[in-house]
Amino acid sequence: MKNAKLTLTALFVITMIAFFACASGPKAKVVELENKGTGMRISAPRWISTYVEHGINRLQSQSEYRDKYCIVGEETGVNKQFVLAWADHFNAQQRIGAMLRTTISTNYNAKVQGLAQTSGLAGTTPSAGTYQQEIDNIINTVINVSYSGAQRESDWWSLRRRYDPDKKDAYTDEYTAYVLYTIPKSQLDVQVARALETTVDRDSALYDITIEMARQILQDGITNWGAE
Repeated sequence: MKNAKLTLTALFVITMIAFFACASGPKAKVVELENKGTGMRISAPRWISTYVEHGINRLQSQSEYRDKYCIVGEETGVNKQFVLAWADHFNAQQRIGAMLRTTISTNYNAKVQGLAQTSGLAGTTPSAGTYQQEIDNIINTVINVSYSGAQRESDWWSLRRRYDPDKKDAYTDEYTAYVLYTIPKSQLDVQVARALETTVDRDSALYDITIEMARQILQDGITNWGAE
């Protein structure tokens, strides 16, 4: 009887191990075959390893970028010439606009919800009718401003081989290009604050919120920069 219990216990343990192995699934193996520095035996710059492993927020916190906003472009494809051409023509303005859209939208969300609570207007949120439409109009205007001061700092490319975990000897090769631009925080802060101030009408329900947001940007910088 005792042996039977041990056998059942062993079977249960084996079954659970198999279950978790199947649930988690095999992970694809990724190997770097080549990169921009291979021919000259140059290691990848620190900004690349930081960005790839930890994202733009960690990159932004590095000492050399403390007074700058980082803008990183990334493109992946099977054709090397295509991704390198993309890197050569990378548009920093579009990326700045995309990042501003996220952070300004998030800030409006928080401020309008705060206004609803303090004024007792339950259920008043940025998605309520005219608020959302006006927010969208302001954001669309702000992100289409041509911001000056962005400088191209560096670029990099890498060729990686990704093995299919379910098929032995099956793999795909992909090139990834990265481009790093920076812009002085003080310079972009002033431009964004000015864009916000000149975009909102004085009779708008969002006027006070927008002016407050502009002043906070001038004082503290653009919050949530890099959030997606």
